[in-house]
Amino acid sequence: MLRLLLMGLLLFLTGCAPRYVIQNEYITSASASFAPCVERCSVSQQTCQTQCQQRYQLCLDEAYAKAKAVEQEELKAYEHEYGRYRMDFSFFQSDMYRWRRDFDDVSRDFNYFQKRCTKDKEVSACQKRDELRRYLNRLNYERPREPRMPMRPSFEQILLNQQTFCSTDCGCEQAYDGCFTACGGRVIPHKICIEYCD
Repeated sequence: MLRLLLMGLLLFLTGCAPRYVIQNEYITSASASFAPCVERCSVSQQTCQTQCQQRYQLCLDEAYAKAKAVEQEELKAYEHEYGRYRMDFSFFQSDMYRWRRDFDDVSRDFNYFQKRCTKDKEVSACQKRDELRRYLNRLNYERPREPRMPMRPSFEQILLNQQTFCSTDCGCEQAYDGCFTACGGRVIPHKICIEYCD
């Protein structure tokens, strides 16, 4: 119990922890060659971002096609599992009917002998009551378990899973920062709090 409490407290505190982002400060150089050099860096970054966006869109299109194929496979598996579930549920209903009938019969007998044991103090009635109590406990333990209904696959969830392989982070900013530095400038990263700040 203490362990669960500590984990809950840890999750709570983590949820309220400050969130930071890194923002770069760009310090230019006074060199005459700096401006044209950085212009080339900007053009390269623009090209990188355009190509990255195109690759990302292509990846999303492929993710959609893959998700459709995965959905078809998962639907076939679901139909098979659902058919088995319906059969298992039918068996469960008949087992449950028999169990309920037996449980009610034994409960009725148990109550009868319980009253006789309590009221008349009959030894045989008390023995029968104890025997029926054990049988009721066993019946409770053997109660039929309802089969678990399979989950129908969700195309939205499948698509989201496929889209996790697509990224818009192609390293364009890091390449620009490297180019900016190579031109003679300086890049100074700053850690800035954006949420739950003190």
